[in-house]
Amino acid sequence: MNRILKLFASILAGLVVITVAAALILPKVIDPNDYRSDISKAVHDSTGLQLAIDGPISWSVFPWLGLSLEDVNVKGSDNSQLAKLGAAEVNVKLLPLLGMKVEVKTAHLKGLELDLVKNKDGRGNWEAPAAVTTASAPKPAEKSEPASGSAPALNLDISSVSVEGLVLRYKDLTSGQSYTIDQAGLETGAIRSAQPFDFNLQARVNSKQDKLTLMTQVSGMLTVDLNNGKFALNKLKASATPAGKNSETLQLTGQFDVNQTPLKVSGSLNVTEFNPGKLLKQLNVELPAMANEKAMSSLSFNSHFSTDGKSFNADKLDLTLDAFNINGHFKVLDLEKQNMVFQFKGNELNLDHYLPPAAQPVAASEQSSEQKTETAKASGSSSTPAKASASAKEQPLIPEAMLRSLNIKGSLELAALTVAKLTFDKPTVEINAANARDRVKLTSGFYQGTISLNTLVDVRTVGTPKIDTNAALKGINLPSLATVIPALKTVEGDVNADLNVATRGQLLSVLTRNLNGKVDFGIAKGAFTEANFDKMVCEGIAKVRNKKLTKTDWGQATHFTRLGGSFVIRNGVASNKDLAAALSNLSLKGDGDVDLVNRKLDYHLGLNISGSSSENSDPECQVNEDYRDVTWPVRCHGVIGQQQCGIDTERLGNTIAALLKQEAKKRIEKELEDKAGPLKDVLKGLFK
Repeated sequence: MNRILKLFASILAGLVVITVAAALILPKVIDPNDYRSDISKAVHDSTGLQLAIDGPISWSVFPWLGLSLEDVNVKGSDNSQLAKLGAAEVNVKLLPLLGMKVEVKTAHLKGLELDLVKNKDGRGNWEAPAAVTTASAPKPAEKSEPASGSAPALNLDISSVSVEGLVLRYKDLTSGQSYTIDQAGLETGAIRSAQPFDFNLQARVNSKQDKLTLMTQVSGMLTVDLNNGKFALNKLKASATPAGKNSETLQLTGQFDVNQTPLKVSGSLNVTEFNPGKLLKQLNVELPAMANEKAMSSLSFNSHFSTDGKSFNADKLDLTLDAFNINGHFKVLDLEKQNMVFQFKGNELNLDHYLPPAAQPVAASEQSSEQKTETAKASGSSSTPAKASASAKEQPLIPEAMLRSLNIKGSLELAALTVAKLTFDKPTVEINAANARDRVKLTSGFYQGTISLNTLVDVRTVGTPKIDTNAALKGINLPSLATVIPALKTVEGDVNADLNVATRGQLLSVLTRNLNGKVDFGIAKGAFTEANFDKMVCEGIAKVRNKKLTKTDWGQATHFTRLGGSFVIRNGVASNKDLAAALSNLSLKGDGDVDLVNRKLDYHLGLNISGSSSENSDPECQVNEDYRDVTWPVRCHGVIGQQQCGIDTERLGNTIAALLKQEAKKRIEKELEDKAGPLKDVLKGLFK
């Protein structure tokens, strides 16, 4: 037994001696510089790239397996300069490799320059020719049984990694884009398996076409556990700062944990508060002027997320823009099908702050003759609405492609929302989009009342999206709403309305022209604040009697207990035949059309005066009891928002004719023979 052990020890000692001798002799006998052409040929055969090592190649075997290269050049597939390396050096301890332990001295890389060019055909100079790619493609591996036992654990022990003088230039000849990364370097601490190590990467990024230079830096603590397939990145800090004085910095912080099998990634990513408007300006991105000069002055973001490769869950998303904050969660249930769910809540959001500022009025003296003509038309001196310039081209309003791809369900709730000066109180929006049919439901408080709206956008037919909307308004206070929409100041009261409309198309003009549906509405305890219909009717009666009104304190309003009716909309024209209102001293009926396409209206109102029972009426316009139900017509017509109202002279003739006919039945036929005198007496006899 002792003899066997001695034999084994002698063999082992001999192997060690041979290994040490080989390590000392081989570098003296074999010169790696003799194999330059073989290395270059191997690289070309496998990649199609031309490698030239113009500097010396040095190597050692024991106790460190070391390799150093200098002055290395690589040409791309189009024979252009692809890469250049000043020097590279790495030393790996030999004996620990036998135990699957990689023990490395400082790995150093210096003066690496990469020139990446994509030609006009869209092919990069770093891509191997098709023939080389096909020839070097690996054959499908034969199925084999898994080896028994697990592979030996691989341990890393690298003192540090140093990369300096890294330059990367990229040019795309198809788009003209070009970028340069220089002043780049990487430094790490000691890299050991399953132990955290610090790293710091910094670089300068230049873009000629954007006239932009960015200073970037990424640092953190990285843990690599190759044996268990786990990675962790902590204390991540990444920043980008435009070159120049008083530059704004975009800074990201966060942490990541990765498990390869089964795949699971979790972490957080945060954006430190910064001034986005200032940063975008320094990035040569010109933002449009905004109504609030402090808009886009502060932005921060916080998140936490996880994924298993099949789904994605952002269980925390928190964004603050200026005074607005929104937070909630977002999930992608199936990354392949892109079906998403979300729920967010926010405080008050004023979108008007981010819209263009209100246009300043131009002094009349500064207007051109054409501008003055248009101003005169807009002010109502012409019944023809000002038309848009022929050069103005409408833009599609509905993003079909985006809406068609949505597979999403979620809700958004805000404390308040202001848009186009309209304020919604505690609005809640629910979205349910799938199969190119997108549903949106809005419920909100609205000017002392409530609003509920349901809209379906159907984009299954390319180029012709369809929109169906139904809405209910309850108790909307018109005086409150008139503070935002001055055109409503002529009516007071609380509005209740039901709307059911549909349209199709992409352009605003087409959507208006294709609008069809019905609107039912009612206003309770209201008044027409800028029209006294009592006065209008009395003026008409007095005109027939050739009398002048004696009353002067008519007031500016006509009160009513209820006003209601319905509009039927056909191809953008809303028609009404059933307007009815119960006024203080009058009853009112109405009919007419509102042309939304051409922005015109022509509306007729019929007023019935209460006769001798009318309180505070002018004596010259009180009617006999027999004529209390006679309709006295008023007409409103013109451009919407600039319409004019007054006595309807056309229908007034019909009213007078009806009165004459009714009175004639009570008179003796012989009184009608005289066309002048008796007719005058008839008209006078209608009134007290």
